[in-house]
Amino acid sequence: MPILDFKELSTSKSNSPAGEDLEGLVRELGKLLGLSPEWSGRGADQGRDLFFTEIRKGAIGARNLRWLVSCKDFAKSGRSVSEADVGSVLDKVAQHKADGFLLVATTTVSTGLKSLLDGLNEQGVIETQVWDRHELEHLLFRDANVALIKRFLPESYSAYQRLSSLPQALESLKVLVPPAIYRKIQTVVETYHVGDNWISGERIWAHDAASARTIDRALSLLFEGHDPAQAAQELAYGEIEFDAFEATLKTLGALKPTETAQLCRDLVKAKNGEGPSLFAFRFYTGRYEPSNQEQIALAVDLSAEDLEELYGDEISGFMCEELETAPEKYRAWGDLDSLSTHTTLERAQPYDLSVRASTDRSKIEFVASVEVSVELSYDKETAPTSMSFPGKVQGYIDPYGIYIEDFTVDTHAFYE
Repeated sequence: MPILDFKELSTSKSNSPAGEDLEGLVRELGKLLGLSPEWSGRGADQGRDLFFTEIRKGAIGARNLRWLVSCKDFAKSGRSVSEADVGSVLDKVAQHKADGFLLVATTTVSTGLKSLLDGLNEQGVIETQVWDRHELEHLLFRDANVALIKRFLPESYSAYQRLSSLPQALESLKVLVPPAIYRKIQTVVETYHVGDNWISGERIWAHDAASARTIDRALSLLFEGHDPAQAAQELAYGEIEFDAFEATLKTLGALKPTETAQLCRDLVKAKNGEGPSLFAFRFYTGRYEPSNQEQIALAVDLSAEDLEELYGDEISGFMCEELETAPEKYRAWGDLDSLSTHTTLERAQPYDLSVRASTDRSKIEFVASVEVSVELSYDKETAPTSMSFPGKVQGYIDPYGIYIEDFTVDTHAFYE
């Protein structure tokens, strides 16, 4: 559960309009973060607009970025902030001549709203950021900002004080419970608490309750059950959004690298061709930098579809370069060279590529069709002729590189 109870804001005795205590908290937080907050003043509808000005410094100069800040306090109801709650983001930003939109919420944002804001940001329309309750907690617990908790959330501050020193709290607990129970509590706390971070489904992915529950089940299997294979099955095939799956691996990789390495290997073996297994492979190889031998030994557990996605472009590029620069290495060249006095292979275009693990699982095999374009020359008085022929290429990838085993071509069309 979150340490801070933002419902304290809605029960304050300041008699402020609904949500204004949150705006006050965010305004003071903006000051401490150096964001030069200002607001427009209360209008006839008792509403007012809060703005931050961020100074971004580059190698040559600096520029000001003006953020329109929208504060949504739904802590009392607990519901997430939806698209209907924020209205037309683009219109509001344009109306106030702002450069970006910052949504601050005491709960979470809906999946639809998150997708909308992420889309605007990724498309370069406007910059968007979200401070949900987890990000607010993270910002407020910085040493320079803790005084704001005491000022705006006094009851939460008292609870924080009691929990701020976890080792001392555990030491105090030691004399209150039987040793066996204490050891269990200590093990669980040490398992799910790393540094200043608690690991849970809700903290990793607060945007969807079903995804958070799936993550929690996987964490229990991984940490308490010591069963990474079952944890991988839960993440690969459980009810979880793909973004939540990615966030889980990234969080665990940062906080629990050893356990995450094995989890990734088991996710690859889970063979979910919808994305999880391939992402786990790429995450594992990118973060842990295994040897070429280890990579191939792991890759053979991927589905054929994932192998094609993983290696397809590399194989196709290699085939084009290899066949166009050194065709004489392969038996197809004998058939092509016999067509004219001087045959030049101009282009080899692969298609219908198929990639799979070898039967003995020692390498990755591939087969592709290829369209071969050649120029045929006979003598100085006859203009060169260009023709295309279908061909086949077979090869493999092992820890040492990509290799073509056989390249054949069908030249029957030349003789017809």
